[in-house]
Amino acid sequence: MNKNVLVIAAHPDDEILGCGGTIKKLINQGYEVTTVIAAKGRKEEEQHIKQCILKSNENLGIKNIVFWEYPNLLLEKVPLVEINKKIEDLLIKNEPSMIFTHHYGDINRDHQILFQAVLTAARPLPGKRPVEILCFETVSSSDWSQHTNDKEFKPNYFVDISDTIDEKIESLKAYDVEMRPFPHPRSYDGVKYLARVRGMTVGVEYAESFEIIRKVWK
Repeated sequence: MNKNVLVIAAHPDDEILGCGGTIKKLINQGYEVTTVIAAKGRKEEEQHIKQCILKSNENLGIKNIVFWEYPNLLLEKVPLVEINKKIEDLLIKNEPSMIFTHHYGDINRDHQILFQAVLTAARPLPGKRPVEILCFETVSSSDWSQHTNDKEFKPNYFVDISDTIDEKIESLKAYDVEMRPFPHPRSYDGVKYLARVRGMTVGVEYAESFEIIRKVWK
């Protein structure tokens, strides 16, 4: 299997919240991970957020970080075809075997748009390398969405991150300005508690869970 992976996230810290432990596990196994951050993040943090992104990702061993720098919470103002093209270009350049991105049912509109762009850009076509697509859950977005069958995050793929949970939390500390006090779900305790719940589901200490959109066995 090609060992290139794309993590396509809407905002700074989404990539670590959603799959930080899995990213570290993949890197430990020799995968090369490229992180894409689509938007700038909150306006009050705009001046220094890029340094937070670099520090957080580099802590996990990610060397390739792509910044699109769209305005925060305004992806719906961007023509979808423009975002599609950016992702298509990355697929040609990186030839990833896997893409991790947001869940289609998240309450955040930027997350929904980015999912749709990934699904379109990575559509299976003859002569193109098949790409696996997995949706991660983002605390304070996936869990705050309406709990209906068409919007619910339905975890069906689990990664044991018992050996990388500490690196995930340490990487989140670079985003301390984005974190909140417990019992907010986007708190350090909240993130660890969710990992424990997902771990208990499959009989391990800590886990991250994903919803498979497409998985290819070759």
